[in-house]
Amino acid sequence: DEGAGHQERQYLERGRKYPFLLVSNHPHFRVHAQHDDVTWFREIETCKVTGPDGYKYEPVWVNPVDAGKLGLSTGDVVKVYNERGAVLGGVIVTERIMPGAVYQDHGARCDTIVLGEGGLDRGGANNLIAPTATTSKNAHGEVTSGFLVNIEKVDVFALAEQYPEAFGRDYEPDCGLVATARVVDGKEGE
Repeated sequence: DEGAGHQERQYLERGRKYPFLLVSNHPHFRVHAQHDDVTWFREIETCKVTGPDGYKYEPVWVNPVDAGKLGLSTGDVVKVYNERGAVLGGVIVTERIMPGAVYQDHGARCDTIVLGEGGLDRGGANNLIAPTATTSKNAHGEVTSGFLVNIEKVDVFALAEQYPEAFGRDYEPDCGLVATARVVDGKEGE
């Protein structure tokens, strides 16, 4: 039995606007955001995708059929979004995901560009765009493993011009955001 707010089915009205089912599992190379800074994990091809700006993005697997329709190639950066907000990710075109679905692990480390509902996260923390309603009125579980999204290719250099402060944070590709990136005005940031 669906919860009142759980409308994450492709055949429902929302499926026209958000036609992809985001499949999101626990990550293979970390425990939620823990170990996201392990350098040898970040070297693994399916752990992170290096974007044209040198940033290591959370992978988004896209079937070749969908990638062809959307003009996507492995290494492109996409915005994965719905009405709750958006996250960025690096494309891996693969037959390992079926058409109509995309895959991105949940629990990535946040690297927020725009805060709040309708925001944008560079780190790929898709928990931020997951439904807040529980899975069922009979079971109070999170709905982070499958929900509706749309995807589109983005120009990260244009985003960097639009949000220079967010894209100018201290960052090391081998380990991610460094501690000084989370310090604001001499105090620990959010």
